[in-house]
Amino acid sequence: MDGFGKTVAVGMSGGVDSSVAAYILKSRGYNVIGLTMLLGKGSESERSIKDARRVAEKLSIPHNVVDFSHIFEEKIKGEFISEYLRGRTPNPCVTCNRIIKYGKFMEAAMEFGADYLATGHYARIKYDSEKSIYKILRGKANRKDQSYVLYSLGQEQLSRIILPLGEYESKDEIRSIANMFDLDISEKKDSNGICFIPDGNHKRYIAEILRGTAERGAIRDTDGKLLGSHSGIFKYTIGQKRGLEVELERPLTVISIDSEKNEIILGDDSQVYSKGLIASNWSLTSGQMNFDELDVHAKICQWGYFIESKVTQTDDGKLCVTFEKSERAVTPGQSVVFYKEDEVIGGGIIEHDIR
Repeated sequence: MDGFGKTVAVGMSGGVDSSVAAYILKSRGYNVIGLTMLLGKGSESERSIKDARRVAEKLSIPHNVVDFSHIFEEKIKGEFISEYLRGRTPNPCVTCNRIIKYGKFMEAAMEFGADYLATGHYARIKYDSEKSIYKILRGKANRKDQSYVLYSLGQEQLSRIILPLGEYESKDEIRSIANMFDLDISEKKDSNGICFIPDGNHKRYIAEILRGTAERGAIRDTDGKLLGSHSGIFKYTIGQKRGLEVELERPLTVISIDSEKNEIILGDDSQVYSKGLIASNWSLTSGQMNFDELDVHAKICQWGYFIESKVTQTDDGKLCVTFEKSERAVTPGQSVVFYKEDEVIGGGIIEHDIR
Protein backbone atom coordinates (compact mmCIF):
# COMPACT_ATOMS: atom_id res chain seq x y z
CA MET A 1 0.00 0.00 0.00
CA ASP A 2 1.37 3.40 -1.03
CA GLY A 3 1.13 5.76 1.94
CA PHE A 4 1.87 9.01 0.12
CA GLY A 5 -0.19 11.81 1.69
CA LYS A 6 -1.66 9.54 4.37
CA THR A 7 -0.92 9.75 8.10
CA VAL A 8 -0.69 6.67 10.27
CA ALA A 9 -0.32 6.53 14.05
CA VAL A 10 1.75 3.54 15.17
CA GLY A 11 1.17 2.07 18.60
CA MET A 12 4.75 1.95 19.88
CA SER A 13 5.85 -0.07 22.90
CA GLY A 14 9.57 0.33 22.39
CA GLY A 15 9.80 -3.32 21.36
CA VAL A 16 11.02 -4.86 18.12
CA ASP A 17 7.63 -5.41 16.46
CA SER A 18 6.10 -1.97 16.86
CA SER A 19 9.42 -0.25 16.08
CA VAL A 20 9.82 -2.16 12.82
CA ALA A 21 6.16 -1.50 11.97
CA ALA A 22 6.88 2.24 12.23
CA TYR A 23 10.01 1.91 10.09
CA ILE A 24 8.20 -0.09 7.37
CA LEU A 25 5.34 2.40 7.15
CA LYS A 26 7.69 5.37 6.97
CA SER A 27 9.61 3.65 4.18
CA ARG A 28 6.31 3.23 2.31
CA GLY A 29 5.74 6.95 2.31
CA TYR A 30 3.33 7.39 5.19
CA ASN A 31 3.51 10.33 7.57
CA VAL A 32 4.14 8.38 10.77
CA ILE A 33 3.21 9.44 14.31
CA GLY A 34 4.41 7.37 17.26
CA LEU A 35 1.86 6.85 20.05
CA THR A 36 2.47 5.01 23.30
CA MET A 37 -0.20 4.04 25.82
CA LEU A 38 0.42 4.71 29.52
CA LEU A 39 -1.50 2.01 31.36
CA GLY A 40 -0.53 2.75 34.95
CA LYS A 41 2.21 4.04 37.20
CA GLY A 42 5.13 1.66 37.38
CA SER A 43 3.56 -0.40 34.61
CA GLU A 44 5.37 -2.06 31.74
CA SER A 45 4.04 0.69 29.45
CA GLU A 46 5.61 3.38 31.65
CA ARG A 47 8.97 1.64 31.44
CA SER A 48 8.65 1.26 27.67
CA ILE A 49 7.93 4.95 26.99
CA LYS A 50 11.64 5.80 27.05
CA ASP A 51 12.42 3.04 24.54
CA ALA A 52 9.58 4.12 22.25
CA ARG A 53 10.69 7.76 22.40
CA ARG A 54 14.26 6.79 21.56
CA VAL A 55 13.09 4.75 18.56
CA ALA A 56 10.93 7.66 17.38
CA GLU A 57 13.95 9.96 17.55
CA LYS A 58 15.96 7.47 15.48
CA LEU A 59 13.19 7.41 12.88
CA SER A 60 12.71 11.20 13.02
CA ILE A 61 9.00 10.89 13.76
CA PRO A 62 6.95 12.70 16.41
CA HIS A 63 6.08 10.74 19.54
CA ASN A 64 3.21 11.24 21.98
CA VAL A 65 1.91 9.47 25.08
CA VAL A 66 -1.78 8.91 25.79
CA ASP A 67 -2.83 8.05 29.33
CA PHE A 68 -5.39 5.23 29.64
CA SER A 69 -4.43 4.28 33.19
CA HIS A 70 -7.90 4.76 34.65
CA ILE A 71 -9.86 2.82 32.04
CA PHE A 72 -7.22 0.08 31.95
CA GLU A 73 -7.44 -0.31 35.72
CA GLU A 74 -11.24 -0.43 35.66
CA LYS A 75 -12.07 -2.31 32.46
CA ILE A 76 -9.11 -4.61 31.93
CA LYS A 77 -7.56 -5.33 35.32
CA GLY A 78 -10.92 -5.09 37.09
CA GLU A 79 -12.61 -7.52 34.72
CA PHE A 80 -9.61 -9.85 34.85
CA ILE A 81 -9.87 -10.17 38.64
CA SER A 82 -13.67 -10.37 38.76
CA GLU A 83 -13.71 -13.10 36.11
CA TYR A 84 -11.24 -15.24 38.05
CA LEU A 85 -13.31 -14.74 41.21
CA ARG A 86 -16.29 -16.09 39.26
CA GLY A 87 -14.35 -19.25 38.52
CA ARG A 88 -13.63 -18.26 34.92
CA THR A 89 -10.36 -17.87 32.98
CA PRO A 90 -10.35 -14.59 31.02
CA ASN A 91 -8.17 -13.43 28.15
CA PRO A 92 -7.51 -9.73 28.91
CA CYS A 93 -5.83 -9.14 25.53
CA VAL A 94 -9.13 -9.74 23.73
CA THR A 95 -10.92 -7.23 25.98
CA CYS A 96 -8.10 -4.69 25.72
CA ASN A 97 -8.05 -4.86 21.92
CA ARG A 98 -11.79 -4.25 21.75
CA ILE A 99 -12.09 -1.49 24.35
CA ILE A 100 -8.71 0.24 24.42
CA LYS A 101 -6.22 -0.57 21.66
CA TYR A 102 -8.71 -0.48 18.77
CA GLY A 103 -11.25 1.58 20.67
CA LYS A 104 -10.02 4.51 22.78
CA PHE A 105 -6.50 4.35 21.35
CA MET A 106 -7.83 4.46 17.81
CA GLU A 107 -9.97 7.47 18.72
CA ALA A 108 -6.87 9.19 20.12
CA ALA A 109 -4.97 8.42 16.90
CA MET A 110 -7.68 10.12 14.84
CA GLU A 111 -7.55 13.13 17.17
CA PHE A 112 -3.83 13.42 16.39
CA GLY A 113 -4.77 13.67 12.72
CA ALA A 114 -4.12 10.08 11.67
CA ASP A 115 -6.00 8.37 8.88
CA TYR A 116 -5.01 4.93 10.17
CA LEU A 117 -3.80 3.14 13.28
CA ALA A 118 -1.03 0.55 12.92
CA THR A 119 0.20 -2.01 15.44
CA GLY A 120 2.84 -4.73 15.48
CA HIS A 121 0.38 -7.63 15.46
CA TYR A 122 1.20 -10.64 13.33
CA ALA A 123 -2.04 -10.80 11.36
CA ARG A 124 -3.36 -9.44 8.06
CA ILE A 125 -6.31 -7.32 6.99
CA LYS A 126 -7.51 -7.55 3.40
CA TYR A 127 -10.36 -5.82 1.58
CA ASP A 128 -12.64 -8.15 -0.42
CA SER A 129 -13.91 -5.96 -3.25
CA GLU A 130 -16.45 -8.56 -4.39
CA LYS A 131 -18.15 -8.72 -0.98
CA SER A 132 -17.26 -5.13 -0.01
CA ILE A 133 -15.93 -6.20 3.39
CA TYR A 134 -12.62 -6.21 5.24
CA LYS A 135 -11.29 -9.59 6.34
CA ILE A 136 -8.92 -10.62 9.12
CA LEU A 137 -6.41 -13.25 7.99
CA ARG A 138 -3.84 -15.23 9.92
CA GLY A 139 -0.31 -13.84 9.89
CA LYS A 140 2.13 -15.63 7.60
CA ALA A 141 4.46 -16.26 10.56
CA ASN A 142 2.48 -19.22 11.88
CA ARG A 143 4.23 -19.41 15.23
CA LYS A 144 3.59 -15.72 15.86
CA ASP A 145 0.04 -15.46 14.46
CA GLN A 146 -2.13 -13.15 16.60
CA SER A 147 -5.35 -13.14 14.58
CA TYR A 148 -7.16 -14.91 17.45
CA VAL A 149 -7.16 -11.81 19.67
CA LEU A 150 -8.56 -9.58 16.88
CA TYR A 151 -11.79 -11.49 16.18
CA SER A 152 -14.09 -8.93 17.84
CA LEU A 153 -13.07 -6.04 15.57
CA GLY A 154 -15.79 -4.65 13.31
CA GLN A 155 -15.76 -3.31 9.78
CA GLU A 156 -15.32 0.34 10.76
CA GLN A 157 -12.27 -0.51 12.86
CA LEU A 158 -10.77 -2.81 10.22
CA SER A 159 -11.05 -0.10 7.58
CA ARG A 160 -8.67 2.06 9.63
CA ILE A 161 -6.11 -0.53 10.76
CA ILE A 162 -2.79 -1.40 9.12
CA LEU A 163 -0.81 -4.47 10.24
CA PRO A 164 2.51 -4.29 8.36
CA LEU A 165 4.09 -7.36 9.98
CA GLY A 166 1.43 -9.81 8.84
CA GLU A 167 3.13 -10.51 5.53
CA TYR A 168 6.45 -11.54 7.08
CA GLU A 169 7.07 -15.24 7.67
CA SER A 170 9.25 -15.14 10.79
CA LYS A 171 10.34 -12.99 13.70
CA ASP A 172 13.92 -13.37 12.45
CA GLU A 173 12.97 -11.28 9.39
CA ILE A 174 11.66 -8.55 11.68
CA ARG A 175 14.82 -8.58 13.81
CA SER A 176 16.92 -8.31 10.64
CA ILE A 177 15.00 -5.20 9.60
CA ALA A 178 15.59 -3.71 13.07
CA ASN A 179 19.33 -4.32 12.60
CA MET A 180 19.24 -2.60 9.22
CA PHE A 181 18.32 0.74 10.76
CA ASP A 182 20.73 0.33 13.68
CA LEU A 183 18.37 0.06 16.63
CA ASP A 184 19.51 -1.45 19.91
CA ILE A 185 16.14 -3.17 20.28
CA SER A 186 16.78 -5.86 17.63
CA GLU A 187 17.64 -8.44 20.31
CA LYS A 188 15.06 -7.25 22.83
CA LYS A 189 13.06 -10.15 24.24
CA ASP A 190 9.50 -10.71 23.08
CA SER A 191 6.76 -9.70 25.49
CA ASN A 192 4.75 -12.79 26.36
CA GLY A 193 1.56 -13.30 28.30
CA ILE A 194 -0.26 -10.58 30.22
CA CYS A 195 1.37 -7.15 30.07
CA PHE A 196 0.44 -6.16 33.63
CA ILE A 197 1.74 -9.47 35.06
CA PRO A 198 5.30 -9.62 33.65
CA ASP A 199 6.23 -12.82 35.53
CA GLY A 200 3.05 -14.58 34.34
CA ASN A 201 1.98 -15.55 37.87
CA HIS A 202 -1.68 -14.49 37.94
CA LYS A 203 -2.28 -16.35 41.22
CA ARG A 204 0.25 -14.24 43.08
CA TYR A 205 -0.97 -11.07 41.35
CA ILE A 206 -4.61 -11.60 42.40
CA ALA A 207 -3.61 -12.76 45.91
CA GLU A 208 -1.66 -9.52 46.42
CA ILE A 209 -4.66 -7.47 45.26
CA LEU A 210 -7.01 -9.35 47.60
CA ARG A 211 -4.58 -9.06 50.54
CA GLY A 212 -5.72 -12.19 52.32
CA THR A 213 -9.46 -11.64 51.81
CA ALA A 214 -9.96 -14.58 49.42
CA GLU A 215 -12.50 -17.06 50.76
CA ARG A 216 -11.43 -20.61 51.44
CA GLY A 217 -13.72 -23.32 50.12
CA ALA A 218 -14.18 -27.01 49.66
CA ILE A 219 -12.52 -29.30 47.16
CA ARG A 220 -14.74 -32.29 46.37
CA ASP A 221 -14.86 -35.25 44.03
CA THR A 222 -17.74 -35.92 41.67
CA ASP A 223 -19.59 -37.87 44.39
CA GLY A 224 -19.48 -34.90 46.73
CA LYS A 225 -16.77 -36.36 48.98
CA LEU A 226 -14.68 -33.69 50.71
CA LEU A 227 -11.05 -34.00 49.62
CA GLY A 228 -9.70 -30.84 51.24
CA SER A 229 -9.91 -27.07 50.98
CA HIS A 230 -8.65 -24.42 48.57
CA SER A 231 -7.33 -20.93 49.30
CA GLY A 232 -9.18 -19.20 46.45
CA ILE A 233 -10.97 -20.36 43.29
CA PHE A 234 -8.89 -17.91 41.24
CA LYS A 235 -6.02 -20.40 41.61
CA TYR A 236 -7.84 -22.98 39.50
CA THR A 237 -8.83 -23.47 35.88
CA ILE A 238 -10.59 -26.24 33.99
CA GLY A 239 -8.25 -29.11 33.12
CA GLN A 240 -5.69 -28.23 35.82
CA LYS A 241 -3.79 -31.19 37.28
CA ARG A 242 -1.09 -29.61 39.43
CA GLY A 243 -1.10 -27.25 42.40
CA LEU A 244 -4.45 -28.59 43.66
CA GLU A 245 -3.66 -27.98 47.38
CA VAL A 246 -4.73 -31.51 48.36
CA GLU A 247 -2.99 -34.86 48.69
CA LEU A 248 -4.57 -37.43 46.41
CA GLU A 249 -4.36 -41.20 46.18
CA ARG A 250 -4.54 -40.99 42.37
CA PRO A 251 -4.22 -38.24 39.76
CA LEU A 252 -7.32 -36.06 39.42
CA THR A 253 -8.19 -33.04 37.29
CA VAL A 254 -10.25 -29.89 37.84
CA ILE A 255 -13.43 -30.67 35.92
CA SER A 256 -15.67 -27.94 37.36
CA ILE A 257 -15.55 -24.71 39.38
CA ASP A 258 -18.71 -23.78 41.29
CA SER A 259 -18.35 -20.09 42.14
CA GLU A 260 -21.74 -19.91 43.91
CA LYS A 261 -20.73 -22.61 46.38
CA ASN A 262 -17.06 -21.60 46.20
CA GLU A 263 -16.09 -25.19 45.46
CA ILE A 264 -13.63 -26.97 43.20
CA ILE A 265 -14.71 -30.32 41.73
CA LEU A 266 -12.07 -32.90 40.83
CA GLY A 267 -12.54 -35.96 38.65
CA ASP A 268 -10.88 -38.26 36.17
CA ASP A 269 -9.26 -36.55 33.21
CA SER A 270 -11.76 -38.29 30.90
CA GLN A 271 -14.50 -36.22 32.54
CA VAL A 272 -13.07 -32.91 31.30
CA TYR A 273 -13.80 -33.67 27.63
CA SER A 274 -16.72 -31.89 25.97
CA LYS A 275 -18.67 -32.30 22.75
CA GLY A 276 -19.26 -28.58 22.36
CA LEU A 277 -19.85 -25.24 24.05
CA ILE A 278 -22.17 -22.26 24.41
CA ALA A 279 -20.76 -18.80 23.66
CA SER A 280 -22.10 -15.30 24.32
CA ASN A 281 -21.04 -11.76 23.34
CA TRP A 282 -20.35 -13.04 19.86
CA SER A 283 -19.79 -11.25 16.60
CA LEU A 284 -18.93 -12.04 13.00
CA THR A 285 -16.30 -9.97 11.26
CA SER A 286 -18.64 -9.34 8.32
CA GLY A 287 -21.21 -7.76 10.65
CA GLN A 288 -23.72 -10.49 9.76
CA MET A 289 -26.03 -11.40 12.65
CA ASN A 290 -28.35 -14.06 11.18
CA PHE A 291 -27.31 -17.44 9.81
CA ASP A 292 -28.52 -21.03 9.88
CA GLU A 293 -25.31 -22.99 10.33
CA LEU A 294 -21.60 -22.38 9.88
CA ASP A 295 -18.94 -25.01 9.23
CA VAL A 296 -15.74 -23.70 10.80
CA HIS A 297 -12.43 -24.56 12.36
CA ALA A 298 -12.60 -23.29 15.93
CA LYS A 299 -9.91 -22.37 18.43
CA ILE A 300 -10.81 -22.44 22.12
CA CYS A 301 -7.59 -20.82 23.33
CA GLN A 302 -5.05 -18.54 21.71
CA TRP A 303 -2.28 -21.07 21.13
CA GLY A 304 -4.55 -24.08 20.66
CA TYR A 305 -5.14 -26.07 17.51
CA PHE A 306 -8.07 -25.99 15.09
CA ILE A 307 -11.18 -28.05 15.83
CA GLU A 308 -13.68 -28.92 13.11
CA SER A 309 -17.01 -27.56 14.35
CA LYS A 310 -20.53 -26.53 13.44
CA VAL A 311 -21.97 -23.26 14.76
CA THR A 312 -25.68 -22.54 15.20
CA GLN A 313 -27.68 -19.89 17.05
CA THR A 314 -29.68 -20.64 20.18
CA ASP A 315 -33.14 -19.29 20.96
CA ASP A 316 -31.69 -16.87 23.54
CA GLY A 317 -29.20 -15.29 21.14
CA LYS A 318 -26.09 -17.26 22.03
CA LEU A 319 -24.02 -19.58 19.86
CA CYS A 320 -23.92 -23.37 20.10
CA VAL A 321 -20.61 -24.78 18.88
CA THR A 322 -20.57 -28.54 18.27
CA PHE A 323 -17.20 -30.25 17.84
CA GLU A 324 -16.62 -33.06 15.37
CA LYS A 325 -14.94 -34.97 18.21
CA SER A 326 -14.74 -34.38 21.95
CA GLU A 327 -12.29 -31.71 23.09
CA ARG A 328 -10.42 -31.36 26.38
CA ALA A 329 -10.69 -28.46 28.85
CA VAL A 330 -13.25 -26.10 27.35
CA THR A 331 -12.78 -23.13 29.67
CA PRO A 332 -15.43 -20.49 30.49
CA GLY A 333 -14.12 -16.94 30.06
CA GLN A 334 -11.82 -17.83 27.17
CA SER A 335 -12.71 -16.92 23.61
CA VAL A 336 -13.79 -19.34 20.92
CA VAL A 337 -12.66 -18.02 17.53
CA PHE A 338 -13.91 -19.25 14.16
CA TYR A 339 -11.77 -19.67 11.06
CA LYS A 340 -12.37 -20.63 7.45
CA GLU A 341 -8.95 -21.54 6.10
CA ASP A 342 -6.80 -18.48 6.95
CA GLU A 343 -9.73 -16.13 7.53
CA VAL A 344 -11.08 -15.19 10.96
CA ILE A 345 -14.85 -15.01 10.57
CA GLY A 346 -15.81 -14.24 14.18
CA GLY A 347 -15.98 -15.56 17.72
CA GLY A 348 -17.41 -15.13 21.20
CA ILE A 349 -16.84 -15.72 24.91
CA ILE A 350 -17.22 -19.27 26.20
CA GLU A 351 -20.01 -19.48 28.78
CA HIS A 352 -19.99 -23.22 29.46
CA ASP A 353 -19.23 -26.51 27.81
CA ILE A 354 -21.61 -29.21 26.57
CA ARG A 355 -20.73 -32.67 27.85
